[in-house]
Amino acid sequence: MLWCLGLYLRLGVLIVPPLIPRLESLLGFSAEQVAVAASLPVLFIAAGSLAGGWVTGRLGIFTTVIAGLLVMAVGGALRSVPVGFGVFLLFTLIMGIGIALMQTGLPALARSWVPGKVGRATAVYTNGLLIGEVLAAGLTGPLVSHVLGKRWLWVFALWMIPAVVLAATLLARREPRTTPAARRRSDVATSSRWHNPVLWRLGILLGTAGGLYLSGNIFLPQILADSGRLRLLTPSLVSLNAMQLVSSAALVLLTDRLLGRRWPIAAALIMALAMVPAMLRLPGTGPVWAAGLYGFATSALLTLVMALPPWLVPLPQVPRLAARVFTVGYALVFVLPVLGAWAHDLTGFIAAGFAPAVCAGLLSLIVTEQFQPHNGIEQHMIGKEFD
Repeated sequence: MLWCLGLYLRLGVLIVPPLIPRLESLLGFSAEQVAVAASLPVLFIAAGSLAGGWVTGRLGIFTTVIAGLLVMAVGGALRSVPVGFGVFLLFTLIMGIGIALMQTGLPALARSWVPGKVGRATAVYTNGLLIGEVLAAGLTGPLVSHVLGKRWLWVFALWMIPAVVLAATLLARREPRTTPAARRRSDVATSSRWHNPVLWRLGILLGTAGGLYLSGNIFLPQILADSGRLRLLTPSLVSLNAMQLVSSAALVLLTDRLLGRRWPIAAALIMALAMVPAMLRLPGTGPVWAAGLYGFATSALLTLVMALPPWLVPLPQVPRLAARVFTVGYALVFVLPVLGAWAHDLTGFIAAGFAPAVCAGLLSLIVTEQFQPHNGIEQHMIGKEFD
């Protein structure tokens, strides 16, 4: 169930890129409008995470996740209605709000369902997230070409049918128990303190992971074009994204052993940063291998960071902490590639495009410290920080 929920954390967002030529030629969207439709969901997710933490405190973890899944499915499916860019963007906003609700509730749901293996549970739905990206990017085109044809716009609704089935299946389950005391405490947890260093450390790490990943996908084609090796583009992108799946699958078994330790996070960061000059400078097929290691490292960093909020604090505080971390992190995921594109246009150097994400990575290395599981009096004190 967690893996299936993870599928829909990004699947709806990644349906748009394969349809860009059709959106421009058949619906008359401009290139700028398509770029907005493809990138703004990330910003919606960041902003909506704050509301997600508030909603979770009032409706409960399970109800919030189900509500988010249904809102995401409705908003995503309604994009099949050909009524112009403004309405398309409105439905995209609704979809982004649904994803934000799901994303905020899932860490707490993982902790509630699998309290003794929260790292593994997080790695499972993170693996679903990554596979959802691959499925949307890889199958949307064939579905349009070989199944829908002239009714290609219905692909948005077609992808959402399994989400409705998943929601119905989840509703057939009993809601995980939440004691009255925990529910009341969650209701009160409305003001995670923004000055808390744990929140910012986690947010910067999460933003670095996403910013590095998007920067790699955006600038790798230009790297290969500038060096006359555009023939390596497909294998390089496949390598980058496939190795993300390998990393995520491995961490399903290893995350619980690595949680809180500084060295795995630092190792993933150092590997990702080292692969940037490797992609830029290696001769021959070197960029293909460098892109694979780059994808492996960014995926490992993402999984390790996403597993920390439900591990660090008591269950009632998990949604509030996760909401703040996702808000900071996904705001950076949106900003870093934009700054990179601006730096590239200003200087004309591809390396400058990676500069913002690399700077965030170096900052992450500085702020990364050992995270400790909080029990007894320590758990009580960090719990007060997020009440």
